[in-house]
Amino acid sequence: MLKLLLPVLLGLCFLCPGARALPADAYVAVNIPARYMVSLDALASYIRANYNGTEAQLWALYSWEASRLRYNLSKRDVQLNITNPDELALWTLKSGEGVCANFAALFYAVARRLGVEAYLVGGYAVTHNNVRDDGHEWVGCVIEGKPFFFDPTWGGGYMLNDAQYVHRLNAAYFMVKPEDMVRTHMPEDPLFQFLDFPHYYDEIDNPGVDHPVSVYFNWRDSLATYNRQDTLARLGGQLARMRRNGFANDWISGEILRLQHNYEAMLLNRQVDVFNDCVDRSNKLIARVNNRPADGSNAQILLREVADIRKTLVAMADVLDEVDFSSDALVKGAAKLQQQSESLLSTLSKLEITLNKR
Repeated sequence: MLKLLLPVLLGLCFLCPGARALPADAYVAVNIPARYMVSLDALASYIRANYNGTEAQLWALYSWEASRLRYNLSKRDVQLNITNPDELALWTLKSGEGVCANFAALFYAVARRLGVEAYLVGGYAVTHNNVRDDGHEWVGCVIEGKPFFFDPTWGGGYMLNDAQYVHRLNAAYFMVKPEDMVRTHMPEDPLFQFLDFPHYYDEIDNPGVDHPVSVYFNWRDSLATYNRQDTLARLGGQLARMRRNGFANDWISGEILRLQHNYEAMLLNRQVDVFNDCVDRSNKLIARVNNRPADGSNAQILLREVADIRKTLVAMADVLDEVDFSSDALVKGAAKLQQQSESLLSTLSKLEITLNKR
């Protein structure tokens, strides 16, 4: 996870053109009583009761979090063991420390409880045209149809000599417009640039170099589709968008490989679930045939169920055939599943012969 900004960069952050123009007294960090730190719902309830309007509520959350949470690099592996955003957010709330993943998860979880359409955004930071290859996380929100970004990690301070964390509330990364945020925060998924003409990765990494003309991207429709998709479909869509987004630097190339492996593993597990369901249905079907001889009409019903199971197995096999699995373990797993499927299809064929004789 990101080690935050160096002191020299912090001064630049205050000049960020994307910073929101808030009243002067709004830049004072909000102090929330400790008794509201027991749960995410309690924290959201306090903010909702004491601040009017979405912007004021999000500033209360941002300024409290940026000023009160302690950036602690020793906690950078916590998110590897706690993958659910709400669980990670609650851990962060109670511990009062973490890295960017913790800051982002807490902001995301509470913002959603405040009724804000919020998204966790993962990517990398670009400083002085250099990619920081340890990754970063922040939050994107759509407020009254308009997209904005929030980075409470960079809003909280900086690392001094890569050793000591210095708290210094910074409003520059509160409610930032997409065209400004992308200058320093590049999402791995181009969807979360929230731009009609998203930037290619190397446009930000290598300014001044000739790049292809950006293509129009209807991010609003794509986001609506994303919200309807399950995890597997979301991951497949993300991979497709990343591969279309121009030159991939080392960080993005590594992420594509990692996400591709995750996608293949999830896809194989999905097909295993489909196969196991077919096995369960087939066993019950065989038990019905063995325990209760079917007359002509019942045989037709059972034959239709056999045909439906066969159709499901064939569709499963077609999915596996379309994927060029990238690891030996996944290749072997897919091959074994194909063999098991063929064995079950053979069993179903024998069952059909039995039913057709009745």
